[in-house]
Amino acid sequence: MSVAIFFDLDGTLITYPEDFRTLFEESIGSTVSDEVFDLYVDKLFQSIENLEDSPYQKAFREAEKVSDISFDADKAAEKYIEIELNATELNQNLYNLMKKLSEEHSVGILTNGEGRVQKKKVKKHEISDVADDIIISNEVGSRKPDQEIFQIAKDRLQADNYIYIGDTYEEDIEPAKEAGFKTIYISGENEADLQARNPNSLANLLNLLLD
Repeated sequence: MSVAIFFDLDGTLITYPEDFRTLFEESIGSTVSDEVFDLYVDKLFQSIENLEDSPYQKAFREAEKVSDISFDADKAAEKYIEIELNATELNQNLYNLMKKLSEEHSVGILTNGEGRVQKKKVKKHEISDVADDIIISNEVGSRKPDQEIFQIAKDRLQADNYIYIGDTYEEDIEPAKEAGFKTIYISGENEADLQARNPNSLANLLNLLLD
């Protein structure tokens, strides 16, 4: 019986050791007010959620309009993307598990986010060497928790059974269950099929689903 196992990217396979405000201020070389940073965050997430092109550039342009500091918004956006990329850390234990699973099963990435940025993360951490497919919301025109993106995953990695592993109940676990995936909730307390308090406990839980 064939199995396809999809992993979430941000917060699951990859984590950030620094807060986003620090990354933002590094990109423009100055501290900013709450108003400037909050506007940037609101615009960035709005653009990503609306599946718009160039969300980081758009967010920096909006922030520059209300900032006391003059900066090149497009250059700052590119610098931010690189700073964020360098700040990411791969969960090595979870990656090793993914690599092991790929020897007998199909494995993939199913993530929200802007395509170019997410691909940079995947490339930096060599995840593409392991994944059979990488599905990114802004590239396929659908985002979690929409059912469509989970159906796209099923169409692209066809199998008898599906498993999804993520760290957000509303965006990862709940819609994946509705789409017919078995689910593992990292550090979760809600009703996934199984719950892993940390990625290190995931191997035993996966064995239960794969048996």
